[in-house]
Amino acid sequence: MEKHTIEECCEEFLSDQHLKQGMQDLLLFLQELKMKPLWYHKASYKCNYKSKPVLHINMGKENWLRIRVCLVTVNEMQESENMDLYMSVLNDDLSVAHENYLAGVKSCEWCKGCGGFCEKRKRSYYINNPTKEQFDLIKSFIMARKEFITKYYAK
Repeated sequence: MEKHTIEECCEEFLSDQHLKQGMQDLLLFLQELKMKPLWYHKASYKCNYKSKPVLHINMGKENWLRIRVCLVTVNEMQESENMDLYMSVLNDDLSVAHENYLAGVKSCEWCKGCGGFCEKRKRSYYINNPTKEQFDLIKSFIMARKEFITKYYAK
C-alpha cells in the first residue's frame, strides 16, 4: 500500500471548501502542538502525544471525513479519580459542550484479538464531516487529552 501524506489525501478526497479549510486549520493546530498525524492505513492517520492515542483521521470517497478524538482509554479509567482528572482539565464551556456531544462518544468494540483488555480500548469522540464549531470542539478535546496525558503520566 502506497503511503500518502495527509495533505495529499485532503487534496484527493476533500473538494468541499469548508472541510478543506477545517483540515488545514486542524493540521496547523497540530503542528503548533508538535503533533504530527502519521500514516496508519490507506487514507487513515493517527496522532499520538507521548506515545498515547489522541486523534485518528479517516478520509475516503468524495468529501467523507471522520475524526475520532480519544478522550480516555480503559486502562486510564481503571482508577475512579481519572475521570475526575479528565473533567478537571475541561474548562466550563468545554464541559457543557462535552455534555451536549456525549451522543458522539462511543466505546471501542471488543475484538477477538484482545478480548477487550488492550489499551486500544477507549472512549472516543467521533464526528463525520465536522462543522466549523465541531472542528473547534475537536481542538478543545485535543488540548484536554494532551493536558490529561501530561498530568496522568506525571504520577
